[in-house]
Amino acid sequence: MNEHNWTSFLNGVAVLLIAVGLFGGGWILFDRFIMDPTGDSLEQTSDSQASSDGPAWYNPFADKEPLADSVEGEAASQPPGDIEDDFDIGGSIDRDPLPVIGKFESPFVAVAERLKPSVVNILVEGRRMDDQFHRGILTQSGGSGVIVDARGYVLTNHHVVDGADAIIITLSGGEERTGEVIGADPESDLAVVNIGPVEDYRVAELGDSDVCRIGDWAIAMGSPFGLDWTLTVGVISAKGRTDLRIAGGGPVYQDFIQTDASINFGNSGGPLADIHGKVIGINAAVNASANGIGFAIPINMVRDVVSQLLETGYVRRGYLGLMPSTLDPLKKEALGLDESMEGVFIESVSVGTPAEAGGLQGGDVVVEMDGVPVSDVTDFRMRIARNAPGDQLSLTVIRRGDLKYLDFTLADRSEYVTSASEGRRISNGHWLGIEVADLTSPEARQLQVETDHGVMVISVEPGSASDGKLKLGDVIVQLGNNAIETLEDWRHLTDEIGTPDRAILLKYIPNGRGGSRFIALKP
Repeated sequence: MNEHNWTSFLNGVAVLLIAVGLFGGGWILFDRFIMDPTGDSLEQTSDSQASSDGPAWYNPFADKEPLADSVEGEAASQPPGDIEDDFDIGGSIDRDPLPVIGKFESPFVAVAERLKPSVVNILVEGRRMDDQFHRGILTQSGGSGVIVDARGYVLTNHHVVDGADAIIITLSGGEERTGEVIGADPESDLAVVNIGPVEDYRVAELGDSDVCRIGDWAIAMGSPFGLDWTLTVGVISAKGRTDLRIAGGGPVYQDFIQTDASINFGNSGGPLADIHGKVIGINAAVNASANGIGFAIPINMVRDVVSQLLETGYVRRGYLGLMPSTLDPLKKEALGLDESMEGVFIESVSVGTPAEAGGLQGGDVVVEMDGVPVSDVTDFRMRIARNAPGDQLSLTVIRRGDLKYLDFTLADRSEYVTSASEGRRISNGHWLGIEVADLTSPEARQLQVETDHGVMVISVEPGSASDGKLKLGDVIVQLGNNAIETLEDWRHLTDEIGTPDRAILLKYIPNGRGGSRFIALKP
């Protein structure tokens, strides 16, 4: 054998030895850590570690006891070793155990079974005027509701039943009943409909929205897009949402629970429940510009409103007559206040109101109400509204560095704002043949426009510059180079422009849904 052949032979032997070593070592590792992580032979694997249906493939938790295998009320078993010794950053926290469920069973099955008998589908029939032929057209819209009393009281949104000529309620199981609105409150967007006595099992259990936390489960049920008794699941993603511009308008008093449980058109009025199936909110709105975000009225706020609706059919709220704003860092600095100071800045006081009579002035900073600190504008407005007309109320204010103590007798809010709010909802007359309404008007809500800004066309004069170009339901969002956010923007711009002497561009969203278009109008 020459030198070249001898070298090739040795190389081949070396490769063979390496291959044998790798194979043997790999099999040992596979046998010890994959097929049997406990180190015992497969024949000694216990029933809890191996299945008769197949080999005991590696499960890192196979040799540990389940974390929640105890009956409800008993502490869950811990895996071997002292976990707290290894992870003691947050310390130990006592939690109630999750309810015991069957193997592979969703915990939401029980929630769905508890909620479904309480949830109803609402069909509303009404009429609107046809702009072209000036005649009434039958309209239908839908929503959801939840039974809260065995006497047949169904809780829903005001905007669901607003303007209804007839209300048809469908119960789970298919039974249909006629509903009658016995009380409604536009400012909280709540209404109560009576459908007659129902069985006790249909009455929803109400929870406590104050104890809900961000991250808790949130389960919605309703009839999105007419798909009856649809269950969607998410979490509470925020609390205390206010000042929302909501498609079709929004309530004056806002303290929404925000959730990523899917809420769509048709869900309005249905329940938002916790993991125990208790109602913690009434679904009220979707954010048309942000998919996956919905809002519900907290059930604790609902209780206050519904008690008055059942008693009188409407809600009476206390009224001061002022314009509050946030006490931001710049205002604090300008007023010489400490950075940690909490309160509400008073922008202005209306003439002839209890606020004026009690001596409140623009520029005052309210720091306490009835001896309790005021944290923000929402807190301030809600606390005033929870008082009844005629109630006495005291405010502690800071005025030019001095503390002042002022007393007030509250008026009835409805006497001050009803006529004013109705006057603001519709434009004064036609401009180039167009009459518009803001998106909080009943017309906009009935047509369920999806945009949250602009003004909606409610009539077009025959033979005008707009005839044949715009129609009922179109939403105008820009006039010339100026954006239209509200009815006030429209009024200001059309008053400023007057009758244009040349064509003017107008941007609108047909039917208030989808993409926008431009048209040119000329008198």
